[in-house]
Amino acid sequence: LAFVCVDEPQFDGSTMPPLAEATSDISYIRFHGRNKENWFKKGITTAERFKYLYSQEELLGWLPDIEKVARRSRKTFIMFNNCYQDYAIRNASQLALMMRDLEHYLRRRETQLRSP
Repeated sequence: LAFVCVDEPQFDGSTMPPLAEATSDISYIRFHGRNKENWFKKGITTAERFKYLYSQEELLGWLPDIEKVARRSRKTFIMFNNCYQDYAIRNASQLALMMRDLEHYLRRRETQLRSP
């Protein structure tokens, strides 16, 4: 059974903490946004509830956890559910570029460490 890692607004005792854990060979990470103001608001659309654009710093903060989960899994899925306008697409694209750059850096560093 796969544990779902969730990034969402944090409220005492009523939301899932952002734990980066892998419990099976498939991992799943969901980014819901951190819109505390609208999280429990009644009478709003789903898009308004998840109206949150992650900053570059917030996404960078997840890279070590994503790497940790990915190392423990055969396959890792990452889903952005901040479905206001194009926020999910923008953040997914940002994170994909960051992950590509990190992978390139790690490969280059590994090659340099192996060289005499």
